[in-house]
Amino acid sequence: MTVTRRTFLGAAGACGALITLGHRWIGLASAGAASGWTEPVAETDPAIHVLNRVTWGVRPQDIEQIRSIGIDAYIDGQLQPESIPDPVVDAFVGARRILTMPPGELHQAASDQYETVLNTQLSARLFRAVYSERQLYERMVEFWTDHFNIPIGDLLAEKIIDDREVVRRHALGTFRDLLFASAQSAAMLYYLDNASSTAEHPNENYAREIMELHTLGVEGGYSETDVTEVARALTGWTVNDSVVSGFYFDSNIHDQDEKTILGTTLPAGRGIEDGLQVIDLLATHPATARFISFKLCRRFVADQPPESLVNSTAEVFVATGGDIRAIMRHILTSAEFMSASGQKFRRPFDFLVAALRVLSPGLQIQDYTGLVYATEPMGQIPFFWGPPNGYPDVAGAWISTNGLLHRWNIALDLVQAGNGYLEGAALDITVVVPPETTVGELIDSAAQHILERPLPEDERAMLGSYVTRSGDLDQAVTAELYFERLPGLIGLLIVSPYFQWI
Repeated sequence: MTVTRRTFLGAAGACGALITLGHRWIGLASAGAASGWTEPVAETDPAIHVLNRVTWGVRPQDIEQIRSIGIDAYIDGQLQPESIPDPVVDAFVGARRILTMPPGELHQAASDQYETVLNTQLSARLFRAVYSERQLYERMVEFWTDHFNIPIGDLLAEKIIDDREVVRRHALGTFRDLLFASAQSAAMLYYLDNASSTAEHPNENYAREIMELHTLGVEGGYSETDVTEVARALTGWTVNDSVVSGFYFDSNIHDQDEKTILGTTLPAGRGIEDGLQVIDLLATHPATARFISFKLCRRFVADQPPESLVNSTAEVFVATGGDIRAIMRHILTSAEFMSASGQKFRRPFDFLVAALRVLSPGLQIQDYTGLVYATEPMGQIPFFWGPPNGYPDVAGAWISTNGLLHRWNIALDLVQAGNGYLEGAALDITVVVPPETTVGELIDSAAQHILERPLPEDERAMLGSYVTRSGDLDQAVTAELYFERLPGLIGLLIVSPYFQWI
């Protein structure tokens, strides 16, 4: 029997137990935004917890690897992405020259074929997240993309160059190098108007954001006078299309008078040295160490990270000169991190990637662009956040009835891909969760594959009432029952709070 969307939703709607379960799960997800998600099941296996945070979604081979080499060795390996072969991603990128074009060619391509260039970049963002073996690296790329946010719409070529030459090049390097690269990025200089900042008319947009959002933080101890002085120091930092990197220092429009920034005097008569000193000052400032440490702990540990971890991470930042690998090793091996299971809510793009990874054994995707745009109603298309602060990183920004319903829709589309409900994708459900003898065994097998944990008995029973109207967990699984109910069962597990809170 071929199940249709109508029969699937009709069956679901007729099942009172399933409606109760759905309401309970939405309630649990929403409650987590205010009070923190408390798992109603046994504590997560430490290895699974690490995989949930380090990767975009747990696959059987990830579990096999981390159990084989141990948690510490797995983390150390992920912190050395250059040593991890990534042939699938290499082949994908190699087949799309747009992603590696020199700046001049890329600008021309973006002018001639805007949509093609844009969709190639969006597809690559999704593909790398789903299939890269360098999972932590890709998660760090996402973090720094948000931290140094530049919307892609009006700066397509510049943003693609920024992605590969700033964020990707320095994602696990030093914060100082990353900050310098960002400050000389044509995309950033255009986006925050520093490209047109002159001695006669200094523009304060970038000066303000480099302190408030990129380094010190809003409570970092700078003043409005500091903003004005930083803007003066960075006059002349502009863009010249004839230069390969795009960055150009124009001494003719630089303010050469004396400046005082955060108590440090910059003598008169200098040029680019003003900006270099300011950026170095900001990169090494104690407030920067704390601000960046807080944001990393918030992303990888909890929306309200433990103060003890933020403090110790800031100490590592200072001691290592902002070595991002050392900072991340400290966070990921800390006791605070290991005890933070279930405290992060997957953002929309994270949710989509995690679902694709968990279905990947049987999922074939032809249209990655279409899947990327599926995040639009959930509010997180990569590279499209307009303000300079990046996509929100706390659960409260993403949890709403409307937002959760859009997640249900994409999950149900994904699991019904085998029946033609998702254009550009196909799913062999038998590869994801093979047939089992009884309904109870089928539910347990699906929960183990999707969630890597057992379900509480009451919710296991409710899912039994969805799979079979009698709710008999000992009922034999026929071929008809398996193909009719398994897609919906998997979809429900994907939208459960156990999958969304990690």
